[in-house]
Amino acid sequence: MKNDKYVAVVTEAGNGLGHKFAKILLENGYEVVLAACGKSFELLSKDGEDLHGYQLLKIDFSSEESLGVLEHTIKESYGKLDLLINNAEIVNGFGHKIDQINIEDIKEVYEINFFSIIRTIQTLKPLLNQSNEPRIINITSSLGDINKMKDESFCYSGYSLTAYSTSKAALNMFTHLQCKEFKPSKIKMYSFDPVNMKNCTYNSVAICDGIKDDFISLIERKQMRA
Repeated sequence: MKNDKYVAVVTEAGNGLGHKFAKILLENGYEVVLAACGKSFELLSKDGEDLHGYQLLKIDFSSEESLGVLEHTIKESYGKLDLLINNAEIVNGFGHKIDQINIEDIKEVYEINFFSIIRTIQTLKPLLNQSNEPRIINITSSLGDINKMKDESFCYSGYSLTAYSTSKAALNMFTHLQCKEFKPSKIKMYSFDPVNMKNCTYNSVAICDGIKDDFISLIERKQMRA
């Protein structure tokens, strides 16, 4: 199946940042598939009026069977995947000290923030290989950057989010290792923190102008730049 359109998947696009990513992609000529579950899916079903021309799928990222539905739908509709944005994440256990940490809470965060990303890439990699310029963008956070968290001048260095921060640190290392593995191939993988700490907060899910430009530079294609 020949398809000259650029096709992107955004996971959990119902949260604030994912919704903004989807809007930018649509504005830049992408065919967009939004994969979401739970509250994120409900929000998109009710409040996605400002997004036009996208396909919405209810996907459980912890289920290989559900991800298989995502893979099958993309294959049947487009025959390839050009861009995968791994945006799914959850947060819990804010401020918990060691005696308060619940291991089950940490497992819950890792399932979505780390394991589901590996699972999604494994499932969609064959479709990415059908693209001329396949790209993967893993959405990370400065809260998972060890050097920043050690810097007392960093505005979030005092935050105690054991599950979230360590899951993002694990994602950062995974991205680094996959970049090395994918280097001989067409697939390019990037780690992207969409929040400008000086001007924005995670609570406001705002993408500042400079950050938006950085994101657009990652999604631009050769044909777009020509």
